[in-house]
Amino acid sequence: MRAARRIAFLALSVLLIGAMGKVPEAEPLPSACDILSELPADTLPGQSLDYKTTQDRSGNDILMSMCSALGDDGLPAVTLLLRQNISESDPQTALAQREIMIAELAQTFGSAPQVTLPDIGEAALWVAEIAQLTVWYRRGRVMFIVTTGNDSPDTRQKLSEQIAREIVARFP
Repeated sequence: MRAARRIAFLALSVLLIGAMGKVPEAEPLPSACDILSELPADTLPGQSLDYKTTQDRSGNDILMSMCSALGDDGLPAVTLLLRQNISESDPQTALAQREIMIAELAQTFGSAPQVTLPDIGEAALWVAEIAQLTVWYRRGRVMFIVTTGNDSPDTRQKLSEQIAREIVARFP
């Protein structure tokens, strides 16, 4: 009798766990312009900024938006491209996605690009040749790219990393 109860309890537990399905994913992030406009003023370049959506698309289980924060001169002080995978299937890991991007850049440039791997999100990649920071997080479901104005390369990298850290902290 005791063994039958254990088997029944085990069977019921397996059935209930199976019915639970996957753990739901986090809610999608706001648009790129909403994210940039919500960052503290001291995170962004010290000027008044005008936020312009340059891309806003959804389809095939992907949400993508791009925003340029234009400075007083009308030029982008910061641009954020945000890509979110909202599919049911699990994406490749953030580290795997980073390695794929490095390989693709090497093929595009004809040689290995000069990269730095900042400790931001689950994986990050600064590409010196194009002064661009790419960050992956939320189990590889979110990828965003930050580019900043025409300052020196070191300043651009530091500012891009500061913005990226703030995004990951504010939108976990």
